[in-house]
Amino acid sequence: MKHLCLSILLCALVPDFSVAESRSVDDFRDAAVKANAVLTIPDWEQTPDAVEASMKAAILKANAALDQIGAQDLGNDTFKSTVVGLDDLTYQAGIAANKATIIKETSTNPTMRTAAENAVKDFQEWAVGIDYREDVYKAIKAFAGTHPKLFGEDEKLLNETLRDYRRAGLDLPPRSAQRSRVAPQGVVQTGNRLRYEYC
Repeated sequence: MKHLCLSILLCALVPDFSVAESRSVDDFRDAAVKANAVLTIPDWEQTPDAVEASMKAAILKANAALDQIGAQDLGNDTFKSTVVGLDDLTYQAGIAANKATIIKETSTNPTMRTAAENAVKDFQEWAVGIDYREDVYKAIKAFAGTHPKLFGEDEKLLNETLRDYRRAGLDLPPRSAQRSRVAPQGVVQTGNRLRYEYC
């Protein structure tokens, strides 16, 4: 009898999740507004071609933004047009890569998993290349040379961005032996893959 009473008590204490499961995104919009958040359902790619196209489009858009950072007048660049611009474009491209990663890890379709795995590899190779964009580094370094009065997150973001470029060797003289050991001497394309060549 004790076991039966305990079972009944436990059943009564278990919350009914069926109501929560039947709620729609619209039911949570008020909470999102109160939290100053935007609530949207992600648009997931449904075919291998769509996964590939999504990653290519994200990289093309990010490359255009990188070109814009690198082409600006070094005397007029700002925190927003350099460091924030770089952070924003990598974030946006990262969204496509994160979706591809989830598809790669969870899809029941092997063709989708393979397409997503290739998309993630494309993103990773592209992301490594950002560290070797001399034009972008020059714009960010020129802005840093103005000794801007930044605080908190902004100061940290600038310092970490400059640190990443230093680690890639872009702060070293262009044709020095030191730089040749840390920075690639060229990029070789094999099929749709990039390979960085070092000395």
